[in-house]
Amino acid sequence: MLNELRKNLAKVIHLRSIIGYNGMVYALKKTPVIGRLIPDKLYGTKFLKVIYWVFHVIMEVFKLFIGKIFGLGMIYLLSFFLAKGYIENEIVNSVAESEVFAGLALFFFLVYALCGILINRPYFRCTPEKEYLVFMLRMNARKLNNTLFIYDLAKLVAGYLIAGIFGLILGAPFWLCAAIPVLAVFIKLFGTGVQASRFRNKNKRHKPMKDSTFSIVFGIFLVFMGMPFILVLIADGCYIPLPVLLAVAGVLVLLGLWGFTVLRGFDPFLHRRALNDNIVRNEVSRYKTPDNTRSFKNIKAKGTVKGDKKGFEYLNALFVRRHAGMLVAKPVVFTVFILLIMVLLIAGFIYKYYMQFGSDNCLNMVGTNLLNLMLFRHYEDALFPFDAESADTFFRWLAQYHMLAMLIPVSIADNSFKSTQAMYINCDNSLMTFSFFKQREKIIRLFDIRLKQLIKIHLAPAIVCGLSADLILFYTGGQDYPFQYVLTVLVCIFMSISYSVIWLSMYYLFQPFTTTVNVKSGVYNAVRIIVTTILGILVWIPANTAVLTALMLVFTAAFIFVMRKLVYKHAPKTWKAKA
Repeated sequence: MLNELRKNLAKVIHLRSIIGYNGMVYALKKTPVIGRLIPDKLYGTKFLKVIYWVFHVIMEVFKLFIGKIFGLGMIYLLSFFLAKGYIENEIVNSVAESEVFAGLALFFFLVYALCGILINRPYFRCTPEKEYLVFMLRMNARKLNNTLFIYDLAKLVAGYLIAGIFGLILGAPFWLCAAIPVLAVFIKLFGTGVQASRFRNKNKRHKPMKDSTFSIVFGIFLVFMGMPFILVLIADGCYIPLPVLLAVAGVLVLLGLWGFTVLRGFDPFLHRRALNDNIVRNEVSRYKTPDNTRSFKNIKAKGTVKGDKKGFEYLNALFVRRHAGMLVAKPVVFTVFILLIMVLLIAGFIYKYYMQFGSDNCLNMVGTNLLNLMLFRHYEDALFPFDAESADTFFRWLAQYHMLAMLIPVSIADNSFKSTQAMYINCDNSLMTFSFFKQREKIIRLFDIRLKQLIKIHLAPAIVCGLSADLILFYTGGQDYPFQYVLTVLVCIFMSISYSVIWLSMYYLFQPFTTTVNVKSGVYNAVRIIVTTILGILVWIPANTAVLTALMLVFTAAFIFVMRKLVYKHAPKTWKAKA
């Protein structure tokens, strides 16, 4: 068995390096200017392939250290400092420092691991090497999945054991450093078992055994929204006793055993079908039947346009009318979700006040502060004033000086990428066969109309993001200068506009989509990675809201101007249909 495991793993690693090397050469050849200088012989250069293979192995080791050792090491370091603070400030009584350390570390690890299984789901994800081995070489899908799963578990245990050495140096108990890798395995088994159970139920109902994009995005959203609250609770001195955490760990171990039994009963046919439905490729797979039903199921066969619109205005209005479910579903769901959270927070705050001070004081407080909110003042109440030393000041600090962090919820709510896909597959793909449709004046005219439409679609979630930040400011001392509430909303609107401009411009400049809604452009993918990296860096840059509003206004105007010029100049050549 070990010999078979080793052979399967060697095949996968070898294929990964070959596919990665060929993909890199392909992307370089598709790059403007540079691509013309690269000969086709580069695909078969053995010396470069060996160098890339060595680089690939180094990256595998690097991922092990960064992903596992760094993550758990940060948990140990944070727990060490918090435990010191808890003991010095007498937040916990008659509890040894090592036990406090263990309790905090175990709590953070449980949150970290459970967030991981919400976001990371690689077991049934069909990467190119899996597709080649299963569908071309007829390898047993179950054996391949299990081989890679065991490999991932081995990396998990190795990384956490090495991080445990750092934990021991900081003073963590030995039993904790030894138990966390074992617990991680059971949590991983539990998460994978849940995924397998969902796929089995889908198979019984004859549905595609595919991961829901909404569930993945929703999981990421929960992680980003939940982590600040958890950190604030810990900073406020909330301490969960170690026996409670050990009981939770015991339950997760039992759930891990359940996940193991589910995986054992998941037969090779289901593995193969799940991989077939989760193929990840930039081009259409010859082993996967293209499924365009999701692209068309929200399209209305009939639609009428009100008013006297003509030409491109009529075309865009008809497109929006027939694709309303596809275009607005995500922004609407996001808006409703954020509004619901805001309502629940306000209701919880009022209920807490009511239980403590009675109905008369509660009504007076609600009325007074409703007026204050409308007049752009701050929250006022003598019976329940805001504590400037509470951990809520962290959220005020974010709303005041880190409004760029709103790029995260704004990007989650944005539906521009899916909108451009729908534009191509259901509209432009046919119209591109007519020469008049690719004239510069026609292209820029339709670009302007579509940009206005995308801005309108994403206006509501952007405003709601700004209002949520205003709510934080209101409850934590109010605005520091006139119109700060308004400027906060404007910042989110400018972010949303810039995001729509990015995706629509990239569509016109690269047109990466094929008729089966796949992305077929190395440059487009490279630009997406670069843009995502830049936005990820911007999130951490502090900036005053007033200054940021002025900068965003200038940037948004200049960005739209530059992108329109680029689209006008290059789109007639790049905006074309692809098979």
